[in-house]
Amino acid sequence: MALKKFYLLSFGCAKNLVDTEKIAGALCHQGYVPTAKLADADLVIINTCAFLKTARRESLQGISRITRQKKKMKGSLPKIIVVGCLARYYNEDKIKFLLPEVDRVFSPGEYHSIVSYLHSAIQPLGKSPSRYHQAGDQRLITSSPHSVYLKIADGCDNRCSYCLIPSLRGPLRSRKMEDILTEARVLLGLGAREINLVAQDTTAYGLDLYGKKMLGTLLQQLGKIKGLAWIRIMYTHPAHIEEDLLKIIAAEPRVCKYIDLPLQHVSNPILQHMGRGTTREQISALYEKIRRTIPGVVLRTTVMVGYPVEGEKEFTELLRFLREYPFERLGAFIYSRERGTLAFTERQHVPSDLAKARYEQVMEQQAPISRSFNRKLMGKRCTVLVDATIRKGNKFIGRLPTQAPEVDGKVFASGRGIYGAGEFIKVRITGTGNHDLLATGEED
Repeated sequence: MALKKFYLLSFGCAKNLVDTEKIAGALCHQGYVPTAKLADADLVIINTCAFLKTARRESLQGISRITRQKKKMKGSLPKIIVVGCLARYYNEDKIKFLLPEVDRVFSPGEYHSIVSYLHSAIQPLGKSPSRYHQAGDQRLITSSPHSVYLKIADGCDNRCSYCLIPSLRGPLRSRKMEDILTEARVLLGLGAREINLVAQDTTAYGLDLYGKKMLGTLLQQLGKIKGLAWIRIMYTHPAHIEEDLLKIIAAEPRVCKYIDLPLQHVSNPILQHMGRGTTREQISALYEKIRRTIPGVVLRTTVMVGYPVEGEKEFTELLRFLREYPFERLGAFIYSRERGTLAFTERQHVPSDLAKARYEQVMEQQAPISRSFNRKLMGKRCTVLVDATIRKGNKFIGRLPTQAPEVDGKVFASGRGIYGAGEFIKVRITGTGNHDLLATGEED
């Protein structure tokens, strides 16, 4: 008899993707097998995001698309399971009222219950094939295994006024360091060359479990794993970065000289209203300390425009700061009013057209700044990790150690041979844009 097959759909950030892969790993361990064709599936798992209105809309539309297809299918219909933050934001009754074709709903803290439910709903047969990138019993890598995300903690204690994460994901829950190191070794055995550490706040790692921040120690331990080439930190918090951590980043050769540092804003009244736990003066000092401690570091930040109490004065201050303290990489987003957050009750709101104009102004100002940083790479010889190969013309797409997957630019290069995903090659930078780079492969 045929193996039972499941179809995956994952929305949201990299942290959500890790959850999806862990659900998939548990299913594979129980004898299920993934399929890329919905028509072949006995089971559909949809992992949702509810961080912003746009994310909730995207998740609901994705579920609706699957349920419409389910209605059209003949024969045995797949069971549809919705998991993730949408289930915490709403509840099972509301989701089933909106989308009656959904069979079960599980919130983030109930992932472990999915397999138990399936044992009574669908009985898997046999053992799943070994051709998938499976990290033990815990995780199924759904993308190329050479570059993976590794979640070191879940939940958040920061309680920023605009953010739903604590109510959706709960308080900070750090993983045991030995468990993280074990997973890293398993991922390495599957072909991982680059590991990107993620959490709602990576710099808070260890506070709940060990009584102190342990990200630096974790980096040192990961750096001892032979064969692991790049270790990158994402989602750091400016209020939690200490000098000892910066020194470890500078000293560890396998840790990428790259810091993802979401500021959100720099105006002191807004930072206080947001509950960010830092000030403009502290941010300026941290920026200079990072540049001074880690030679050649590349910084990425994220800023928010249109926050309820952001006036013209505060916005102008943000623009001026980003000119005086330039970041190589920058993303911006418009404040989204979310019910359940402290900022939701604020009466003073920025009109949507003005918020959009401010967003465009930030990005327009950033474009020449990013381009200027990129131009400094012209003619330089750099190491690139290949993500994809274009067989025609010996071309490939890759990234520098200072380019994070998905959020930063890429290197588009022509080589002197055929390179596979996961290989490291030397290139010379021959062209630059605001985000992407052009390069030519070189002989060692």
